[in-house]
Amino acid sequence: MNSKINTVTGEIQPKEMGFTLPHEHILVDFIGVEETGKHRYNPEEVINVMFPYLLDIKKLGVTTFIDCTPMYLARDVEILKELANKTNLNILTNTGLYGREPYIPKHAYKESIEELANQWILETKEGIEDTLIKPGFIKTAVDGEEFTEIENKLIEVAAVASNETNLTIATHTCFGEKALQILKVLNDYNVKPQKWIFVHANIEEKLELILQVAEQGAWIELDGVGQEGQDEKILNILDILIDQDYEDQILLSQDAGCYFVGEPNGGEIRPFSPFITEFIPVLRDRGIQDELIQKFTINNPASAFSI
Repeated sequence: MNSKINTVTGEIQPKEMGFTLPHEHILVDFIGVEETGKHRYNPEEVINVMFPYLLDIKKLGVTTFIDCTPMYLARDVEILKELANKTNLNILTNTGLYGREPYIPKHAYKESIEELANQWILETKEGIEDTLIKPGFIKTAVDGEEFTEIENKLIEVAAVASNETNLTIATHTCFGEKALQILKVLNDYNVKPQKWIFVHANIEEKLELILQVAEQGAWIELDGVGQEGQDEKILNILDILIDQDYEDQILLSQDAGCYFVGEPNGGEIRPFSPFITEFIPVLRDRGIQDELIQKFTINNPASAFSI
């Protein structure tokens, strides 16, 4: 069976992904699950504000943009589809739940693992909400260094959904100990580490924990490029990962953007283009060859998000 990638405009082959930014945001609303909704923003304004930033990276050679905003934080797949059509970018969206308060709906506590998983599976098979747009991955999140009951439950839900859909799971994690706990839960459900992304791995201070996660085969996503104090840290982690032969498991991104609901005109936007115009030249100056840069930005994302 051939692999595929689910974009908001339909299926493509992994080789069509090209240069990919695997963790960015177009629209986010942090108001919380009880108040969030499409009534809180003007879709046309969001599109007009964010279009130039996406067009900039398209002109710089980016072909795929992975939007990591989950449901109940202003995931709006119709906006994503409109921007994909206007820019000719491949854009991916997600299913899943962000396992941090106040973004967890009440029904997630009450429903069984199977009931929740079936909702995510249904989005993958039939489309999100009233559209035919299908998610390209599962997005979850944990908070702090110790599992809560709901966090553990949602990772189990993600495992069940991943086994049924073959979607990769990307988890906002930050801490290595938490990452190792997640891998144990996934292993209990026979989900291979290669189907899981350690999101915000660059936040972890203990390199040995990052290496333990890499040793198991998970994706190590260093997605804080351009954030204060992160570039040198990411470069140092990269050096070690490359030296330890983990270059086939590295994903790089910025966690940039985006239109913040509730702020005038979306607030202050962090552009997506510095990854190409500023960070890649730094990689080259550091002696990282173009072959490796291509692996981080083209080959690895295509492998990570293949279904």
